[in-house]
Order: sequence, then C-alpha cells, then structure tokens
Amino acid sequence: MSSRTGQRLRAGLLLCLLTSCGMPSVLDINLARMAQKQEHFAVIRTLQPKLDRHEPVPSSQLMFLAGAYSETRNYARLFPVCDQWQTQIEGGDNRMFGGELSAMPHFMRANALLDLGDPLQALKQAQAARAILARQDYATNNFLVSFSIDTESALGVAQALLHHPREAEEALARLEALDIGASINGPEKYTAIARVQVALGRFDRALAALQDPRAEYHGLASLFYDNTFQTIPLAFLQAKCQFETGRLAEAKAGYDRLLAQPHLAEVGGLHWPVLLDRAKIAVREGQDALAEDLLRKSVTVIEAQRASIGTEAGRIGFVGDKQACYQELTALLVRTGRPGAAFEFAERAKGRALVDLLASQKRLARTADLDQAVASLGEADRELTTIHDPAAPAGTRGIALTLRTDLVRKAPELASLVSVPEVSAPALQARLAPDETLLEYYAAGSQWLAFVVTRDALAAVPLPAGDLNATVLRLRQTLTDPRRPQAVGPAIEALSRMILDPVQARIRTEKLIIVPHGVLHYVPFCALGSPEAPLLDRFTLRILPSATVLAFLKPGRPIENALILGDPDLGDPALDLPFAREEGQALARILPRPDLRLGKAATAEALQGGRYGLIHLAAHGHFDEARPLDSALFLADTARTPGTLRVSDLYRLDLDADLVTLSACETALSSVSSGDDVVGFTRGLLYAGSRSILSSLWQVDDESTKELMVDFYTRLAGQDKAGALRQAQQAVRARHPHPYYWAAFMLTGNAR
Repeated sequence: MSSRTGQRLRAGLLLCLLTSCGMPSVLDINLARMAQKQEHFAVIRTLQPKLDRHEPVPSSQLMFLAGAYSETRNYARLFPVCDQWQTQIEGGDNRMFGGELSAMPHFMRANALLDLGDPLQALKQAQAARAILARQDYATNNFLVSFSIDTESALGVAQALLHHPREAEEALARLEALDIGASINGPEKYTAIARVQVALGRFDRALAALQDPRAEYHGLASLFYDNTFQTIPLAFLQAKCQFETGRLAEAKAGYDRLLAQPHLAEVGGLHWPVLLDRAKIAVREGQDALAEDLLRKSVTVIEAQRASIGTEAGRIGFVGDKQACYQELTALLVRTGRPGAAFEFAERAKGRALVDLLASQKRLARTADLDQAVASLGEADRELTTIHDPAAPAGTRGIALTLRTDLVRKAPELASLVSVPEVSAPALQARLAPDETLLEYYAAGSQWLAFVVTRDALAAVPLPAGDLNATVLRLRQTLTDPRRPQAVGPAIEALSRMILDPVQARIRTEKLIIVPHGVLHYVPFCALGSPEAPLLDRFTLRILPSATVLAFLKPGRPIENALILGDPDLGDPALDLPFAREEGQALARILPRPDLRLGKAATAEALQGGRYGLIHLAAHGHFDEARPLDSALFLADTARTPGTLRVSDLYRLDLDADLVTLSACETALSSVSSGDDVVGFTRGLLYAGSRSILSSLWQVDDESTKELMVDFYTRLAGQDKAGALRQAQQAVRARHPHPYYWAAFMLTGNAR
C-alpha cells in the first residue's frame, strides 16, 4: 500500500465514524490511529503475533498489516500476508467501511513487484485488480475511485517499463478520465499520472501533473489527509522531474533536503539516484571534489547488496541505471588525472553487472556449507532493504559485512559472483606477464575510454567521439557476408580508427589481452587493423570478460583425454550438422583418449559424468539478448535430462577441463544493453572450472570451421592455446582471405 493509499483509507475510516457508515471495532480504530501517525511497527507488533499464533485476523486488520509491511518495505512478510488476505476475501471476508477489498491484495502486490524490478509480474497483478474493479460500482465499493487510481498507476508504470507505450497511454487516459469530484483523491490521481509519465520518460508532463492545481484537498477531508508531500519517494519524484527539465536550482534544493532525511539511507533504490543527480549538479557547478564524494557514496550504496537495488523506485516509474554511477565516477577520475583509480572503478562496474545478472540464480555454490553461506548473505542483504523497528536490536549491516568477508576468505571466486570484489590496479598489474599488455575498453556514458595496462604502467586514453554502435554493426554486416569482399576494408579501417589507432603506440608487447565492453563484445579484434595487416599478424590475442578474472584463472594442465559431442540429434533432420559430425570424427583421430558421442549420444548428461581435459561441443547455439541466462547450446535429450544447456546451467556444473571449445554459432556473444550485464557462455564456463574457452562470434562456415579446428588441435600439442589458435587462423586465412571464414573464433581465459 502506498503511503497515500493508506492515508486515504485512514481518512476514510475517520470520515465513516463521522458519517455513521458503520461502527468499526476498537482495535480497528486503534490500528487506524497508529497508521495515521505512521506507527507502522506498532501495527506490526499488534497483529503479527496473532498471525504467528494462528489466531483469526479479519481482512480489515490484514489491510493495516499489509500496509505496514509495504511502508517498511518488508516484502518477505508482505507477500504471505497478501496471500492470506486474498484467501479470506475469497471466503467472504471482503468488506470494510463500505468498501469492497477484493482488488487490494492484487494492486499492493503489483506495487511491491514494481519496487522489486519485476514489471511483468506486476502487470499481471494489476490486471487482476482491474478485472475485479470492472465488476464493481460506487454502490458496492466506496473506495472504487481510490482503488482504480492505484490500479491504473501500477498498470501504466508496468506497461511503460515493459516498453508497451500504447498500453501505458491507455492507462493514462483512464486515470485522467476518473472523476474525483470534491474528494481526497486529487493528490493521488495527479501523482499517479506523474508516475506513468516518468516511466514513459516525459518528465515535463510529470512535473505538470505534480503541480496541477486540481491536486488540492477540499472540505472536511482536508482535516484528516496529510498533504505535506513528505514521503521520500514522492519528494524524489518531484526533484527528479525538476532535474530532468533543467530546473537545477529547485532540483538541488530538493535533493539536499532528501540527503538530510535520516531514512534516505534505508531506501537504497532512491539513495543512489539522489547521490548521482546531486553529483551531476556539482560537476556542472565546478565542484569536482564534492561530486567525487557523492559518486563514491553512490557506489558504496549500490555495492552494499547482492540483489539489484530497485526498492521504492519501480512503483514511481523511475528505473535508473546503476552503471551511470560508475560511469560518471570513472570519467571524473580520468579527467582529474587518476587513471589507476578510474581503472579500478571500471572493473568494479563490470563486477556489479555480473552480480546483478546472477542475483536470480538459486544455486551458485557447489558445497552445502558454501550454499548456506550464500543463503545467509542473501537474507542479510534483504534485511538491509527493510526499515527496521527502532525497538528491535540492530546489527544487520554488520552481519552482512561479516558474512561477505567470510565468503571471500572461503571461496573468492564464488564471492565475486554475489558481491563486488575489491579491485586493486597494482595487484592486477602484478598478474600480467612482462610480455603482456592488457587493453580494456569502457564506456563512461557517451565517452569511451581505453585503459592500456602493463606490469609497469597504466594509462587511460579517451577515444574519439563517434557512433560506435553503428560502426560495429556495419563491420559485423560486412564480416558475416563473404559475398561483399569490397566492403570489408573500409569497415575494418573505420572501427580501427576509433578504438585501435589511439592506443597502438602504447602497445609494445607481443601478447595482447583484450577486455571488451558493451558493443565491443561483438568485435573480432583479430581482424582489426587493415585487411593486409590485421592484429592477428602482430599479436597473440586472448579475451577476458574483466581484468579481475585474472585472479581466478587456473593454471593450464596437460590434456590427457577428450570428450567430443557432435551433431546432436534434435529430432528434426533439418537441424542436422553433417560437417559437425565429420569434424568430431576427424578430431577423434588426433586427440588423446577421445570419447566421441554423436547424434543421440551427444547429450548434456555427458558433461556431468566424468573428468575430461578437453571438451569439444559441435552443436547449434543461440544467444538470447532479452533473457541472457536462457542463452543455450542444443544437445540431444535423454529420458532423464533435457538437451538444452543454458547459461544458467553452467554455473552449476563442476568441470575440470583445460579447454572447452564451443564449435557452434553465436556462443561468444554477450549482451550489450547497459554494461556487460551478460557474460555469455564464456564466463559461466570459467566459473564451472574450464581454464580456457574457444568460442565463436557469428554463425560459422562448417567446412572452414572443420579445417580450423583440426589445424588448431594438431598445433596444440606443441605450443600454448593462444599461439595455436593464431597459427590455425592464419592457415585458414591463407586459403580463405575473407574474415568471415577465420575471424569468428576467439580464445577466452588462460592462454597456456
């Protein structure tokens, strides 16, 4: 229940007493008094023990308890209360003060789900509420307008966040058409309109709604309704609208008032955006030191929790990009001459993105004690998003810190998946070999940066402005179409001018490690430079998802046996891969102790049944940008196990392979939506225990792939993996010059 919904219902109760619309119980009156005074913990202390003792609690009182849990953002408690409340309503206990309560559990869940970053489920709950309200009228529900405002607000915000603008506009139209008359619903109606407008990115219209003169209180209702606009989410909404519409002086004053609020620190989903926008204002005013302090605080707030912070932001229509805090801070540190610190925060940004991606994973640990440690940390993190009863013992923040520190000590790589690891530029530099340079790209907002890192030096190089996304798209279109060889050179040179020319003079080693970012995950770096002299000829290349991964890479081990899964039977002859079958048979003749499984034998189960030094998968693969953890390799089904091997499954595998090769299409692609928030197959396989991964950037040509793989594995017996791949690509390039045939494959992880 939003604070204004609670205020309306509490005001309604008092008005009912004055107008004799029914006699509430003494407890109902006391609960209304507590709620009117914002004594939410008093409500909880009064009612929760009754539920714990399995005593009957009528729906009229569950409404107050659900409202208290919503106000304190204790969603772990809210949802069970809503479930019990809905059950009682369906059993006939559905009225209170002349109102029909059936829709309330649904739109309260909807608002909570928006806070928790789940607009799809929020939409379903809001639609259920609207279906109920459509069957009611004012004769059966005195609160029909009030409930309709809450429902349409949740519907509109959810539709906007799901990128359904037409449906969001329809919810807006229904909101605007609601006749509030001389009631207490004016402020809520226009605030609801503002929420939907913010979700649609129309801050000017949102501000106009907040300032609409019809959002006033009239008559007797004004005696009981709190019109001070004091709640943190609504204060943020107004300041945000002022900031986005250029009213910086008003926004600055509003943000400063929010930062002075003692409870803001407990509202993580709004705390960091307030700090971020206030820092942007400080930058515009030339106050770099203040901006840096605010940005560092925003990063601290973000990194305090495992789960993506969304609390209190979703329902008001604002869903910010936490990566912006890292981007602004990184750009500021580069501008003020501190490339080492900037590099550390760029790495922390990638760590945060990975943590957010994996927050929904149910199991990441491989032992019971580590699984319990992660579960305990998650519980402590959830407690941190809850406003705590001042009468209860404190200490949750300290507990979370202790649990996180203990997990880092026991399992540092696992800890890096559930919390942002500490990053030290000198420590990462020390992990580089003397003949290696690390080239890390980072998009700090619209400014692209390249960090050139060796054991002894670290530089941050701003890259020239330009439409990098469009340039990468043109390059990929030319590289994946061998029928247009004349277009390759200009496309390669255009991108090389943007991301390679500014740093080439700083790269003086033979070995080059590249850490892409954003759209650069789609780039075959070995083909950059020029068609006549690509990087392939100048450097031995490998890719890392982040520099921090250097700390977790296991040393190479001898390859004593191999598992080869090829041409899996997917039940459709059109999906057969005859060249993959030939590829597997050819590799079985050159690899040590091969376990060749083709057709129906090429199953996901095979990955769980033994230890292999090398695993080769020649199968169809698919990258799902919308749901990256559902990206998959398609293997054969068994009676016990489906053949679809998703990215999410990789984090539960326990491999001990020196090399995993994904000879499938698109298996190296990573999402580029907001900052490396998807790590693709490669990061999952590194965590599963593989030292290195060989994967592809686009749908590969079968015949040239077979040639490259046979050549690569033949050379692997006498040199490291990066060198073997380089020479195999050069051999294929000599026969097939177009990069389509040789540039798709890249090595991630350990080169040796």
